[in-house]
Amino acid sequence: MISVIKRFGGIEVSCCGHSILVDPTRKFIGNYDAVLITHGHSDHYTSHISKAKRVIMSNETLRILREFRGLRLGAGVIVAYPNRPIAFDDFSVVPLNAGHVMGSLMYLIEFKYGSVLLTGDMNVEDSIILKGAEPYPDVDILVLESTYGDPAYHFEPRNNIYSDIIDLAERTIRRGLRLIFSGFALGKGQELYKLLTNNGFNVAMDENVHSLNRILLNSRTIPNNGDVVVADMPPRIRVRNDSVIALVTGGAPGEWIRKHIHIQLSSHSDFDGLVNFAIDSRAKRIYTIYGHSEKLARYLRLEYGLNSYPIPNGTLI
Repeated sequence: MISVIKRFGGIEVSCCGHSILVDPTRKFIGNYDAVLITHGHSDHYTSHISKAKRVIMSNETLRILREFRGLRLGAGVIVAYPNRPIAFDDFSVVPLNAGHVMGSLMYLIEFKYGSVLLTGDMNVEDSIILKGAEPYPDVDILVLESTYGDPAYHFEPRNNIYSDIIDLAERTIRRGLRLIFSGFALGKGQELYKLLTNNGFNVAMDENVHSLNRILLNSRTIPNNGDVVVADMPPRIRVRNDSVIALVTGGAPGEWIRKHIHIQLSSHSDFDGLVNFAIDSRAKRIYTIYGHSEKLARYLRLEYGLNSYPIPNGTLI
């Protein structure tokens, strides 16, 4: 029987005497067969992964953790590529595109007695830099993120939001003002930079965005005083009196964000995307995790009759 529980801030999957730990965020105990890292956001890994005998992640995530986060990761790292299975003696790990940020992966773990698909953070919608995630049908267990698993979250089509971003940049520049787009450096930093440069804007970057774009986009552009700035959230740049700040994020957390323009562009799926992904997976069991996990699980259970529940707790997440 396959066991799936929360442990060490991540998700532990066990079957047939084997245990795999996914996205631990706390020091962990035990000699896992493999530790899987879905992507490079700091809430999905701990520096303790350097102690694991076998760590699996994409090449992009490896470079982010080594070159940007400063982690020392040694010979135990296995570089994963989408749709290329990694075979072990009694199970296999199949990395799949997650569509969340560059290098993000979902993982299909296949045992002799069943399969588990863990989405990590994911997005089903295509972006200017990534293809959207696609469900893997007929898995036994789906572990589904639910960051925006509340029916209140419905996002506009991405191309519409892209048009709004370009329009805002043009209008701000015509007024003689400097526009700072502020979103998470990993994710929004690459998407906004690509969108704006593709549309002819002279783009500056703050330190974090510049460092990540050098790693992920091979960008050699030196930070400058461009007409528009792509920055981390909050921006790591001096905000001048002639600056207009536009916050680019799916949600609207905190007082600081409410003082500025808000553009609702998310690297996660909205509620409909999560529901459709769950239905299309045809999973026998669905466990929800992160964000609105209880709301999403209850909706899938009551509206569609799916065997869906928040992921059970082991040790504290």
